Amino acid sequence: TCNNHRAISQANAAWEKLHATGIGATACAQHRCFYLHCVVDFQKGERQLNMDYSLANVLGYNMEGIKQVVCFYDINCSYMANLWKHVGRSELNDILSSLQIIPGISIWHVHGHKKECYAQYALLFIWGARWVEGEIIEMLWSVLNVASTSACGMTSPHCQELLDFQMNDSNFMKMIQIG
Repeated sequence: TCNNHRAISQANAAWEKLHATGIGATACAQHRCFYLHCVVDFQKGERQLNMDYSLANVLGYNMEGIKQVVCFYDINCSYMANLWKHVGRSELNDILSSLQIIPGISIWHVHGHKKECYAQYALLFIWGARWVEGEIIEMLWSVLNVASTSACGMTSPHCQELLDFQMNDSNFMKMIQIG
């Protein structure tokens, strides 16, 4: 892998007493909204199979006519290298193999990688990509941080309901402010 990123190195830490160690999600960098059915729990740090599931759910929904997507992830240099191996012969392979997935790393995070990663994954060098910061998920997490202290003490269904409400509200507020 590139550098020893915390998202990768914490995947093997001791988390035996926790049902979930965090959540991951997929969001649209252009519209700044959470996708439907994109939130996953992490059981042992940030594991790639959880994000594989999130990505496949997003790319399998309402993608008629779309042949190519740019996918931002802070650890795309290692994530994309292993994606096809993880997906293997599962039904996720059918969804992902019909698209050209162009990996990118946001400008802020790419500077923490090797120099080779900058040339390959920086948005500035991805032909045809829009100019977006690629950090939308971090900005969206700030909305959820308000509710995170309450969510920690909740049962899984209640926590999920709270997060769903917060994410739907975040998306709705963006939609009504478009005009």
